[in-house]
Amino acid sequence: MAQLLPHRAEFGGIITNLTREMELAGVNIRKGVSVDCSVIEEFAPDAIVLATGATPRWPEFEGRYTAAVVDAWQVLQGHAKVGKSVVVADWRADWIGIGVAELLAQNGHQVRLAVNGYMPGQTIQMYVRDASIGRLHSLGVEMLPYMRLFGADEDSVYLQHIMSNEAVICEEVDTLVLCQGHVPQNSVEDLVRGMGLEHYLVGDCIAPRTAEEAVFDGLKVGLQL
Repeated sequence: MAQLLPHRAEFGGIITNLTREMELAGVNIRKGVSVDCSVIEEFAPDAIVLATGATPRWPEFEGRYTAAVVDAWQVLQGHAKVGKSVVVADWRADWIGIGVAELLAQNGHQVRLAVNGYMPGQTIQMYVRDASIGRLHSLGVEMLPYMRLFGADEDSVYLQHIMSNEAVICEEVDTLVLCQGHVPQNSVEDLVRGMGLEHYLVGDCIAPRTAEEAVFDGLKVGLQL
């Protein structure tokens, strides 16, 4: 999904590269399989490596279940109905919030980017960040720094300034888009542990990070095995 964001096509290269490396190494790849006891028993493995990733984090806030709220993944996958006026609530100040804001603005939405930091893209490399901020400005995106998501209703998003604690209200909002980080997806570990099998966790199912850390986790476990 990362490669679907503006100027992020290079992310797709890791899929192409590692898929080819697996083919050359003779890895048996099976897609569309849900892992359960029968699948594990079929393989009868000596060890299992869990790389089950993460899912979008949805924090608790007033209006979460009643307002028009979607997350970044739903937007990128085309599963979300996004209205004309959008507030992107960016908790991590990374490339996801800034990219989703640019993508929506390119598609004709009126976008306000509320970021929990002193600037959008605060945690990414400064030349990439500055170029992205320049594009957002040209697209008419309103950038609101130091903002914490507080709540939402049918046409407003309620924010709180993290320094002054004062309320900031965004009115005439059709859709709130959450870019609130991720949570580990490690439910399969309970199944594997219950079967008493040797297993290892790699990547975001340990803690959501970047592709670089995920590949490094896999490398370390691969060498250990």
